[in-house]
Amino acid sequence: MDFDIGSNHYRNASNSIEIEGMPHLSFEHNRRYNEMTLRGFLYDTKGNLVGKIVESSLALNIQGEFEMRSEQPVVKVVRRGTDEVLLEVKFLSKDHVQIHKAKLYSIKGRPFEVTPKHWKLGDDAPHSGEDMDCNGNAASLK
Repeated sequence: MDFDIGSNHYRNASNSIEIEGMPHLSFEHNRRYNEMTLRGFLYDTKGNLVGKIVESSLALNIQGEFEMRSEQPVVKVVRRGTDEVLLEVKFLSKDHVQIHKAKLYSIKGRPFEVTPKHWKLGDDAPHSGEDMDCNGNAASLK
């Protein structure tokens, strides 16, 4: 798969994105509905699991704070009550995914942010304009 994350391009990746070495988001083609779906985990500032996404739907929403909005080809995770977009995924094709907006936490509780111009993890320097060949491995963001 190919991933556009901010202004960065990750080519020839497996179907998943790792953040700080742990699988965080993955993508699958649902043959029954002929559409791409999102799987993933949502963590809080302490690295505790607070939500789980399966087939672009919330399978676990511990405090009821999240809501999924899906209008193919876009899937969004929003904060209930404020409508703040926490993750926006656009499926460009069966093997090309675009993420230009995210405000999540890693399994270590570090903030993970994506804008159209970059992605950033915690206080580390932002990543912008990278073009990487993943050689069939997960796109690894760390």
